[in-house]
Amino acid sequence: MTPLRNTCAVLTCALVLLSAGPAAAAEAPVDSPQEWTQYRLTPEKNPVIETDGSVVPAEAGFRLPDEVRATPVVVGDRLYVGTHGSGTLHAFDLATGEQVWEAEAPNWIHSEMLVSEGTVYVGYGDRGQERGDGLRGDGPGGVLALDAGTGEQKWAYPVDAHVMPTPVLHDGRIHAATGDRHLHVIDAATGEGLERVDVGAVMSMSAPAAAEGMLYAGAFDGGPKVIGYDMDAREMTWTTALPEVRSGLDDVPPAVSENVVVTTSHRDIVPAERLEHWAHGLSADTGEVLWEVHLGDGPFVPNNKSGAPAVADGVVYVGSPTTQRLHALDLETGEERWSHDSGPIKAPPVVVDGHVVYTTTQGEIGAVETGTGALTGARQLSDEPLAPAGPIVVDGVLLVPGQEGMVHTLALDELTGSTDEDPAAGTDDAGDETGDETGDEAAGAGGAVDNEPLGGGALGPAAAALLAVGLLGALAVLLVRRRRNPAAR
Repeated sequence: MTPLRNTCAVLTCALVLLSAGPAAAAEAPVDSPQEWTQYRLTPEKNPVIETDGSVVPAEAGFRLPDEVRATPVVVGDRLYVGTHGSGTLHAFDLATGEQVWEAEAPNWIHSEMLVSEGTVYVGYGDRGQERGDGLRGDGPGGVLALDAGTGEQKWAYPVDAHVMPTPVLHDGRIHAATGDRHLHVIDAATGEGLERVDVGAVMSMSAPAAAEGMLYAGAFDGGPKVIGYDMDAREMTWTTALPEVRSGLDDVPPAVSENVVVTTSHRDIVPAERLEHWAHGLSADTGEVLWEVHLGDGPFVPNNKSGAPAVADGVVYVGSPTTQRLHALDLETGEERWSHDSGPIKAPPVVVDGHVVYTTTQGEIGAVETGTGALTGARQLSDEPLAPAGPIVVDGVLLVPGQEGMVHTLALDELTGSTDEDPAAGTDDAGDETGDETGDEAAGAGGAVDNEPLGGGALGPAAAALLAVGLLGALAVLLVRRRRNPAAR
């Protein structure tokens, strides 16, 4: 190859690297949502909210009487959230942090509080132990409807099992995934049961995702599977069995984007000792498995084994309590772009302003660049685990649920805007886990980022730009020399 062709080839590679740099900022934020109708607001599970700026979330956060395991829900100037152990339900003034009302459910609240047209809907129930009938949930389970302004109960729909997953509200109907192996369809106005759809397996904490009239959820006991249910036609469209799955599929709320359903699961290496963590991409239309990716191995994870995904701009971001890393995967192929040594993550992250913000079961929060996985900041928020439901963003403020009974508030730029301090400061002494999440073995957040990102991670924008400029200069010099020396042609 001639020197000119050599130079052009290298220049082309540089330009490809430049164009394949970090992903663009996250998908467009949701403008001042007036309703919240599914787990984490959107099918992509990336709740980034922009308002008119008239209400700033209370700087001191929101104190609750027991553990918080659910995503805080923000509609208008209110924050709604329930407690896991006590089953209390709360509405707060978003700006002042003052409680507007408190109500109580008959059992645990793991579900988010859906809000629409002046009504709050919430599932309740405990995980319990395996029952002789194969169902899950020892105590009362069901769905409540409350007045959003007062907390007064409107109706109750009982289920002989738990309703830990967040339901879906669609076209005037509540769709509740349950521990009784059925999807319950309920009239949202009256609480009347309309239909019980036989799934054939328990949906433990796999809050369904809804997109374009379809509902998607994972189930396990009774056969590991992912389901696609048409909420308009009111019929099961597809069921995809994943026979190699041994746990976790029913714990993971799927994410849906660009017609791909993403979830994760575990396989045994040594039962009750060591696990493999896998990610799966399925066709939203047919349930066909498009790709499966082995994220890595790690120690056994007790109880909730989720590694719940969020999707932004064609990239899946998913943490793992097993590999103890945050992974970035190509939505179309599943190819890993990079991974970051984060510590154990069960909650879905949130993607905003070119950063991925994650929380760990060791009480830590961190932010990395979307394109490279490079750490920009980390903080220790709690000595107890942060909730498996994950943070949301409202006007540049993070709202972070924690199992010590807090919804923390933290300015996003505290993790992404400072470069003159050690970003891992304050994260060395990770708190021990307690309660149901105890037992994860993990390194602290703020660990080193891989120097060579897996899956062929792209150069950072500055490095790629400098490389391209340098090669352009080299090409110009070569062309000048060739003009001066025709014989070299």
